[in-house]
Amino acid sequence: MAYKRIVHGTDGSASSVRAGAVAGAITVANNAELIVAHVQVPGDAAARDTLAAAVTACEAAGVRARKLTGQLLEGRPAETLVEFAEQRDAGLLVVSGGRGQQYSLGDVAHRLSHHSRCDLLIVSDRAPREGRYTHLLLATDGSKTADRAARKAYDLAESFQARVTMVFVGHPATGELVTADTVATYAGSVPTEVVILSGDPTREILDAAKRVDADLIVIGNKGMTGAKRFFTASIPGRISEQADRDVLVCRTVVQAVRELEAGQGGLIEQQGEKLAAFMDAAGELHLMSARCTHLGCTVAWNPGQGTFDCPCHGSRFGPMGEVVNGPAQRPLPPA
Repeated sequence: MAYKRIVHGTDGSASSVRAGAVAGAITVANNAELIVAHVQVPGDAAARDTLAAAVTACEAAGVRARKLTGQLLEGRPAETLVEFAEQRDAGLLVVSGGRGQQYSLGDVAHRLSHHSRCDLLIVSDRAPREGRYTHLLLATDGSKTADRAARKAYDLAESFQARVTMVFVGHPATGELVTADTVATYAGSVPTEVVILSGDPTREILDAAKRVDADLIVIGNKGMTGAKRFFTASIPGRISEQADRDVLVCRTVVQAVRELEAGQGGLIEQQGEKLAAFMDAAGELHLMSARCTHLGCTVAWNPGQGTFDCPCHGSRFGPMGEVVNGPAQRPLPPA
């Protein structure tokens, strides 16, 4: 499943009610745990009532009581929500992109798109009916870090029985190879249309979402560096700020431990250090250094091969850190 624990930040506004419906639908579809959080600010005398109403609305959306809790927080909304989601090891943070009552989650959504340590779903004023998505637009640039955004998009599409339009902006020949590989690896039985475009990535992605009437744009928060890659930090930020529909910004480098299922690997972060993590068939977590033993580049999980791959010189390590391909000669050391 895509997510195991979700945090929904609410401010009691009509926009937050829509965001709560989306958070509830994703929670039910993933059999996840949902924590509704309200950041109390000075003068917010109705904070407890706001939180209680949001929890009740999520329960009415179908979230079971044992999977639903509410939490009243204090502090600056953006920073407090990011810190809380990280403390609770959430895989997804859901906020409204509209303007709130006591404070505006819409004002902090752009900042969250850069600083959230988990996936961030920004819900627009045109959120889908009953919170269920029917058409997702997935933006990809072919980088290894875009794979996780693709996996999340297809997990959600499958859970909602939605279709996907995949957009690549760049050279057509490269786009055909990249999109074909992504479809083969992640699409499964999800209906997928591929669109290859050229031009400014931000503008092309936003225009494509309007043309196909997608109700959710899925994009990674960052990708490989260099002029030939469009998943730089600025583009997801601009898309989340300018989009007139919901945007899921996927954290594409590190992830939460709770997101890993048996047989899956990924990168996690502990005390500022990136670690290679693998969950074995018995549910035991194995942690290793994420630094390639050749020259120290950070490895990435390859879901197609079930290996940790080094993007710098092609070294490949098995799920337990053993060397599969050189030039590395030593396994990834245990953390």
